[in-house]
Amino acid sequence: MNSNSRSGSKLSGMVPPKPPRFATARLLWRLGMVAIGIFLGSILGGLLIPPKTAGPLEDLRPAISRLADPPGRPQTVLLLGLDGSQLKSQTPPAQVQLLLMARVHPGGGVEIIQIPTELSVLLPGQKQLQPISNLYGQGGVALVADVVAQLMANGGEPVPPDRYLLLSPDGLREVINRIGGLPFDIETPLRYQDKAGKLKIELDAGRQWLGGKELEQFLQFKGPDKGDGGRRQRQQQLLLPLADRLADAAVAPQLPALLSQMRAQLNTNLSHGELLSLLAAGLKDPDLIQLSRLPLRGDQAARKLDQIRAEPLLELWHQAQAPSANNPKVNVEGIETISTNTAVERLQGAGLAAQASFLDAELMRPRTLILHGNGNNLKQAQAVRKALGLGELQRGPLSPGAGVQVLLGKDWQPSKP
Repeated sequence: MNSNSRSGSKLSGMVPPKPPRFATARLLWRLGMVAIGIFLGSILGGLLIPPKTAGPLEDLRPAISRLADPPGRPQTVLLLGLDGSQLKSQTPPAQVQLLLMARVHPGGGVEIIQIPTELSVLLPGQKQLQPISNLYGQGGVALVADVVAQLMANGGEPVPPDRYLLLSPDGLREVINRIGGLPFDIETPLRYQDKAGKLKIELDAGRQWLGGKELEQFLQFKGPDKGDGGRRQRQQQLLLPLADRLADAAVAPQLPALLSQMRAQLNTNLSHGELLSLLAAGLKDPDLIQLSRLPLRGDQAARKLDQIRAEPLLELWHQAQAPSANNPKVNVEGIETISTNTAVERLQGAGLAAQASFLDAELMRPRTLILHGNGNNLKQAQAVRKALGLGELQRGPLSPGAGVQVLLGKDWQPSKP
């Protein structure tokens, strides 16, 4: 009966009696303790297990870009590779083996022009031409920089480079060894021995890690033509792998200490901070590195600058525009004009914006390469390969004003079906 009457009272809408006052107080006390526990738990939890929050925007930048702030404006640097081991001795090394003019843009991107060291010039007051490779032994960096500024003036006022940097073979070997070597794919075996000069080069073909000694041998090798064209071609091949390695997240944080320790191996008017700033900006995106070279006239023993072919390249250089990741043009470079034009026509017929390079290739390549950026122009490069019916896709430095670079090789035979 009591059970039924309680049930009936609820169904009839009667108000239940209020709980005793002490029960209400006990409930409030319990709720308060729970709230305090949650509050303290959140504090201790935050100390023991930091919350996963998005870091500042600068932490999302590539490791290389966090080394230093970029320069305030584009900076030009003259890079010289010398054959002597002591850069600051009283007697300068006699030969320049590598000569590059680079422009680093604050927002990312690097323009590089290779300057052939066998290019011959006539100095004021002299009657005979001499190669640029000999100039450092006569007047040091100042003379080389002055001659390069004159060559690149393109009829205008010569503008000397903002900074210079000289590196010896010993310095190059040490840099490569300190960063743990360089992953690289050698196309063909390289074999050479000069007993008189105590030079022996033995490099196998294939994908491998090059230490400082192996990389030096790779750059020294001239090839069957015994000229410097092969060396320049190998410099081009090494450019992007070296940039990738320096920008690697495991290597970039070590660069400030490495450069400080190697200061004696460098001869430069760049401060430590300026050098880090240029590396941070220039290697921000290695795919924004573009490369060209000054052309030579091949009709004389003394190799002079080919002014006609150099003019369009130097016009682009003086525009000082940062390389772009989104360029629809396809640049085609071959060793023979008719063969190159045939490739251009085939690409144009496939709807691609193809153009012949300002320059002919210096040497015939073993196979055709199609260079592109990292993902930015991959589909375009694949379309090029489909149109040509051949070509190995590779990331690589591009030529000015192009998003894809085709380097025709022996396998390109347009006369054959």
